[in-house]
Amino acid sequence: MGKKNSSKSNPVWNFITSVKLAVFLLLTLAVTSIIGTVIPQGEPLQRYLEHYGPAFFKVIKALHLYDTYNSWWFLTLLGLFALNLIACTIRRIPFTIKLWKRDSLALDLDRLMRFRLKKQWKVAGKPNPHILEKIKDVFQKEAGSVTAQKELESGQIFMVERGKWSYWGLYGLHASILIVLVGAVIGSLTGFKGNLMLPEGEAADHVLDRKSGQPQPLGFSIRCDKFTVSFYDTGAPKEFRSDVTILENGKEILKTPLRVNAPLTYKGITFYQASYQPMPEAQIRLISPDGKETRVTLPAFQKVPVPDLRLVLGLYQYLPDVHGVPAVRVWIEDGSSPARTIWVLKGNAKEFSSGSNTYRVSLVDVRNKYMTGLQVKKDPGVWIVWLGFFLMIAGFVVVFWVPHRRIYLWVGEQGGKAAVVLAGQSNKNKIHFEKDFEKVAEAIEKSLEE
Repeated sequence: MGKKNSSKSNPVWNFITSVKLAVFLLLTLAVTSIIGTVIPQGEPLQRYLEHYGPAFFKVIKALHLYDTYNSWWFLTLLGLFALNLIACTIRRIPFTIKLWKRDSLALDLDRLMRFRLKKQWKVAGKPNPHILEKIKDVFQKEAGSVTAQKELESGQIFMVERGKWSYWGLYGLHASILIVLVGAVIGSLTGFKGNLMLPEGEAADHVLDRKSGQPQPLGFSIRCDKFTVSFYDTGAPKEFRSDVTILENGKEILKTPLRVNAPLTYKGITFYQASYQPMPEAQIRLISPDGKETRVTLPAFQKVPVPDLRLVLGLYQYLPDVHGVPAVRVWIEDGSSPARTIWVLKGNAKEFSSGSNTYRVSLVDVRNKYMTGLQVKKDPGVWIVWLGFFLMIAGFVVVFWVPHRRIYLWVGEQGGKAAVVLAGQSNKNKIHFEKDFEKVAEAIEKSLEE
């Protein structure tokens, strides 16, 4: 008794196991989760500063609102909720054990008669074994196999009990929530989310982590073999896809297309087709002073050396329509003077000097290659989360729809006559139980009339 009273008087324990605390934490988690929806997550800090201004940016940075679900305060709320859930479970277990061990046949006729659901029949004459067996057979046929029976001074009592184990369903529900939280934490601590911009024909063995901005090794390479995009008449993209190859140790392991809503998962890492970016590639013609022609292809974002002419060229800028023709801005470095750029329009050659030599440069053609944009995600805890959700659904079904049902049949002597009493209890889904109870009662009444 002393231990029980001290437990009740312990304010810290009462606070931790409080239902009010659980409701408060749930509401707080629900409300704060909205922040992670309203404020874009995982963007560079500079974007938040530009979009929200210096004042609100300080709040975003201090509270880690750019990564809400991994912030210290959100994880603290999850930890408090888990602690509350575990404490409530520990506090309730003794009561559930008591219910589980309770003897459902520890009652008599007087208590049966106080049940809300009950039926009573008086039968002429003294009880005899034939009537008893007949009623018992009907009872078992309609209610189910007798799970327990007992001899009383006034007669015999039979019980059909179902769903006693459902008292443990609540703990399965609690466990499922904790499993989901554990899976989420494992995914947060050991997984990553990253972005990868991959030009056609090129491969990458790492991605940029969205949270830290640091390279995250994949453990293999992914190559974009080809990117295709189709458009609606309005010019909006209709469908885009990447044909990719997975490589390990230089060997091609897997070739597969990547589409929007059709991701690729390999070794626990999932690639989502997210975006694309056109990448112009210009072909130019150089005419040297002696009339020799040299053709050079200039991909975007690359420097191209031309050893014969001792030049390094690059595509600095591209405009698809300048007075009806494409134009490129060519970056030129010759090692003897500072790097410079010149504009070249298709059909209009330009001259530039390198040392004592003068070259003529003209634009032959420009075509668009593409760079595919992939979102990359690794979440080792995802299967734990799915297991938790599966158990959660099962727990909800047990807690809300699986009842503990007991139907009792008493047969004995009352007032010098044979008597039959049918009584029943159910802790949930009582309307359906009442229908089943009436079916059993009708069958017994019919058998007594025969």
